[in-house]
Amino acid sequence: MPTKLASGILLFSIIAISCSDPSSIGLDLDPNNNQIGVSYIEIPLSAKVVRLDTVPSTNNGHLVFGHDSGDFFGESEAIAYSRLIYNRDINFPNANAVLDSVRFNFNVRFVLADNLSSPRTIRMHQLKEQIRDITYYTNDGLKFEEEPVITASFNFQNRQDTLVSAKVDNEFVRNLFDEIKSGKNFTDIFTFREFLPGFAFTGDKNEQTAFTVRPGSNTGMVFFYRNEGDTVSRTYPIATGLNFNVARHFSQYKANTTGAAVENVTQAHVAYDVGDKVGMKGLSNLVVKIETEALSRFLDTLQNVTFNRVILEMGPLQKNRPTHRPFDTSIMYFTNETNRILRRSDGRQLFVQPDNRPQFDPETGEPASETPSLLFHDREENIMLQSLTAHVNAIYRGRLQRRDFLLYPGQAGADDFTFSMKENVWDKNTIKLKIFYSRTRVL
Repeated sequence: MPTKLASGILLFSIIAISCSDPSSIGLDLDPNNNQIGVSYIEIPLSAKVVRLDTVPSTNNGHLVFGHDSGDFFGESEAIAYSRLIYNRDINFPNANAVLDSVRFNFNVRFVLADNLSSPRTIRMHQLKEQIRDITYYTNDGLKFEEEPVITASFNFQNRQDTLVSAKVDNEFVRNLFDEIKSGKNFTDIFTFREFLPGFAFTGDKNEQTAFTVRPGSNTGMVFFYRNEGDTVSRTYPIATGLNFNVARHFSQYKANTTGAAVENVTQAHVAYDVGDKVGMKGLSNLVVKIETEALSRFLDTLQNVTFNRVILEMGPLQKNRPTHRPFDTSIMYFTNETNRILRRSDGRQLFVQPDNRPQFDPETGEPASETPSLLFHDREENIMLQSLTAHVNAIYRGRLQRRDFLLYPGQAGADDFTFSMKENVWDKNTIKLKIFYSRTRVL
C-alpha cells in the first residue's frame, strides 16, 4: 500500500522480489499505471593486487609453517619460531633419575594440503640465536640448525584440528634430560634461553603441506622419568607455553614468485594488474583492492531511487576443499589512490558497516567505524558475498563518500592474515554488484 506524506509524495514499498534468474529482472511491478518500477542490474567492478607494508606476526597465538605452491603465488614457505618455557614451580628430577620416555605434543589447528591421504611431517630445529624482545614481521627470520632435532609424521586424513603426539628418543632429548637433572642451565629464564634459545618449526617441501599450530602447554616436550625408589612415573614439561603464559613467537613467510602471477608485485602500496585473477594469501602481505568507480558512474545516471538490495559478490574461488579451505571472512577496509587503509580524524580505521548499523557518525559526519561488515565465503556456492544495501544508499544520499575497498582476511578482533597460509584466488571478472532498486514518483 502507498503511504502519503505531508509533502504529497507517494512512496511505494517493495516487500519481496523473487526470480529464478535475477539478471532478467527489469520490469514494472504495476505496468498498468507504471507508478513504480523495479529494476535489476549487475555492475562489474575491477580489482588489483596490493602489497602491504610488512605485517607483524609476533605473539599472535599461532605458529605457521610448511610449504605451498601454485601458479598465482609461486612457491611459498613459512617457518615458525618460538621460545620455550620450563616450570620453575615443580621439582627437578633427582640426579639419579631414570628417563622413561619423551613425547612431543603439537596442538594443531589447521593442516592445509590438496589431499591428506598420506602422513605429513613436522620438523623441529634448534635455534642458533635468541628471539629478542622486539616486534618481528613476516619477512623476519632467525638462524637455526639445518638438521632437525625432532622429526615426526602424523596422519591428518580424518581430522585436521587435533592434538597429536610423537615419542622421541635421540641424543638431543637424552642430553636435555641430563641438563634438567643438573639444573645448571635452569637457574633462571635468562640462563635457560642462553642454553636453549628455542625451536624453529618447518615442514617437508615434497609434501606441500602447511600447518598452523597453537603455542602453549600443549605444544612442547614432556619428559617421563622415575626417581630412585619411585613406582609411578613423574613428568617434567618444557613447552612453548605454560598455563596462560605463551612463550614469545612469530612466523616468517618466504616466496619464490618467479613465473607466478604476482611476480612483479614488488612495491608496497601500489595497485598491480596481474592478469585475469586476483588473490590474497596468509602471511604474504598481498591483499586485493576492489575499485568501485563503476558504482559512481551508475549512481550518476539515477534520480529518485531507493536501493532495495545490493550484493557484492565474487567467485568461485580456486581452492575450496575440506583439507584446503580459503579464508572464511574478510574485512572491507576503505581505501583510495594511496592503497592504504583510511582512518577517521580520531585515528580509527574505516571499513564498511553492516546493513543494520549506522553508516555515518551523526556528530562528526564521518563514516561510522564500529563493527565491520564481513565479506564471507559461502562454502556450498564457493563464492564470497555480502550485502551493501545500506552502504550504497548512504552513498547515493550523500551521507558517505564512495571509496574503494581493501579486502583483508579476518574479522573484528581477529587478524586471520597471520594465522595460516590459506589463500583466496578468483577470476576478477566475476566481481560484481548485484543491485535491485525501485523508482519513486511524485504524483
